[in-house]
Amino acid sequence: MAEEQAKAGEGTEEPKKKSKKILFIILGAAILLLGAGGFFAYTQFLAPKPHPAQQVAVNPADMPETVGEIVTLEPFVVNLADPKGNRYLKMKISLELETLEAADRVQKVTPKLRDIVIMMLTSLSFEEVMTPEGKVGIRDELLERFNRVTRPDKVKNIYFSEFVVQ
Repeated sequence: MAEEQAKAGEGTEEPKKKSKKILFIILGAAILLLGAGGFFAYTQFLAPKPHPAQQVAVNPADMPETVGEIVTLEPFVVNLADPKGNRYLKMKISLELETLEAADRVQKVTPKLRDIVIMMLTSLSFEEVMTPEGKVGIRDELLERFNRVTRPDKVKNIYFSEFVVQ
């Protein structure tokens, strides 16, 4: 009989352990389901709705300009017209053009453009070259002269990628 009670005692303890394991598994699954349900309810019913995109009229003047084709000329090293001494200017110029075809046509007139730059820069003094206003003036004058040579193509802008005075 003692053996039967021992067996019966062992039999009753195992279901209690299993029932605790099952209880924890069921509680864990229930917590997960409640969390998932809460998330679903929040996103579907309680979350603020995104505002529909309003169509805004775009002004072409407000849009950023696209960069055209860039042609870089060989560096220039010229003497400045400075009576006080020997001053040199080393400058590298890049031209912005509208199309690839315009860039190809400008490559053909590169000797004319180099001549324009050299003739203009050698007539300038050190004081004219070193001020910010002088550099803007050089850019504007070169742009005007380049556009006369490159007609019907248009040089949109001139960039100085190197500007050294010694």
